[in-house]
Amino acid sequence: MIRTRKSYSDMEPLNGADPWVVRTDFSNDDIWMRICNLISAPQIEGEMQFFAYVDYVNDDSHREQQPVDLVRSLPDTYPDMVCFAVDRDCIENPEHPILVIGFYPSDNESFERLPHETPAADIATFRAVPSQIQGIQNNLSLANMDFEDFADSVDKDGVFRGFSN
Repeated sequence: MIRTRKSYSDMEPLNGADPWVVRTDFSNDDIWMRICNLISAPQIEGEMQFFAYVDYVNDDSHREQQPVDLVRSLPDTYPDMVCFAVDRDCIENPEHPILVIGFYPSDNESFERLPHETPAADIATFRAVPSQIQGIQNNLSLANMDFEDFADSVDKDGVFRGFSN
């Protein structure tokens, strides 16, 4: 079962440290749930299972928000410098490429800034298929990889589908 938050006051985050998958397109509830299920599905590597640790935010206040507005609308207590958006392109494309939004400080010093203080120039995006959200989230949270490692590895159409062997 996917636990989604209807509004910020609706429920506490699962552990307060997980990045959010934010719904910005409300045209199709079934596809929204399908995308949540695809993200939540375990990713198998050998005999190991890996999961994306994210919170799903289904809050109409984010309707049609663009990346800058979405980042700046995040609460001061937001736990990360990355979030994921399920926007119109994600809903309408059969691969459902999710918008990955990073807002790391370009000066490598302003890590204490609040989301609403993020300069537009520090907001970067790329798209990723749902099966790759787990690897992105896990590796960014452990600092095994940087946002740029994924952004620089997108296919010609701007979608990250995994690293080439």
